[in-house]
Amino acid sequence: ESAITGESAPVIRESGGGRSAVTGGTKVLSDRIVVKITSRPGETFIDRMIALVEGAARQKTPNEIALNILLASLTIVFLLAVVTLQPFALYARAEQSIVVLAALVVALIPTTIGALLSAIGIAGMDRLVQRNVLALSGRAVEAAGDVNTLLLDKTGTITFGNRQAAEFLPVGGTPVEELADAAQLSSLADETPEGRSVVVLAKETYGLRARDEGELGEAQFVPFTAQTRMSGVNIGGRQVRKGAASAVADWVAGHGGRSGTDARTVVDRISQEGGTPLVVAERDGDQQRGAARVLGVIHLKDVVKHGMRERFEELRRMGIRTAMITGDNPLTARAIADEAGVDDFLAEATPEDKMALIRREQANGKLVAMTGDGTND
Repeated sequence: ESAITGESAPVIRESGGGRSAVTGGTKVLSDRIVVKITSRPGETFIDRMIALVEGAARQKTPNEIALNILLASLTIVFLLAVVTLQPFALYARAEQSIVVLAALVVALIPTTIGALLSAIGIAGMDRLVQRNVLALSGRAVEAAGDVNTLLLDKTGTITFGNRQAAEFLPVGGTPVEELADAAQLSSLADETPEGRSVVVLAKETYGLRARDEGELGEAQFVPFTAQTRMSGVNIGGRQVRKGAASAVADWVAGHGGRSGTDARTVVDRISQEGGTPLVVAERDGDQQRGAARVLGVIHLKDVVKHGMRERFEELRRMGIRTAMITGDNPLTARAIADEAGVDDFLAEATPEDKMALIRREQANGKLVAMTGDGTND
């Protein structure tokens, strides 16, 4: 759904109910998919987004407004001067021809002032190029200096855009090193950015070297599916699983174990903070008869880029109000907004919501800038 929300994290869709709608870029994880087209031609989401862009009008900068007033005033003054010149000329017995008066009007029209603004804009564009910044027009350079409100997309702009493992949280007295080892084992065959980040966190924090699949002997890797919502590895009599909390809890219960309240507490806390919890469990027993147990939880979070809070503070000193726009839920949005230090945020935003926010700000006399890296932006 990145075309709608701008969030790079994939969204699981299931048949039936309110979680069955697909927009584009859908990947089949398992089995097959049958898609029913419900939108009529010209009424799809992309069509609506194009209509929003075509209907948007650029707001004039204060300098442009002031220049227009100046040019209009000077034009009126010069026209009055030319019109009254002929009566004075007749009184002085020096009548002027229509050609001379027309030439005088052309000479007095203040066109050079308008051209000056373009020259200043080109000079500004040249200075920006020297600092590796590309401006598409001189008006853009001028407008950037008059901005009151800056709206920022979250994913890829404020944050790196990929959820990354931030910490390992053991439960039930499990040593954190044991949890890190199991989490790394279950992620060795996981090529997603989240899976790679688990391997890196275990290596950098606890010194666990990433092992190649060939080093694990008869290891059998279990891929993620939409049905199981888990992945993992089987090594001899040991089974390690990593995945959604409810899916892992069902797996543990199905193998004679209990999740316990500690794991649920940690999962709820991470969810309330706007993160994504991944539960790690293992079953290790003679001929796979041992009961399964939960080792702990991996905290995945969208990492804020370094130095963002300082940059927002600098913008605040310049009198620019910042607002983060995201397709995430309000809990996640608030957590990221607090960490980044923006003045405000808009959660679960669609392109229509973004356009409505821009128009509200403009209606209050604000000059609004929007920054983002996605089609929806």
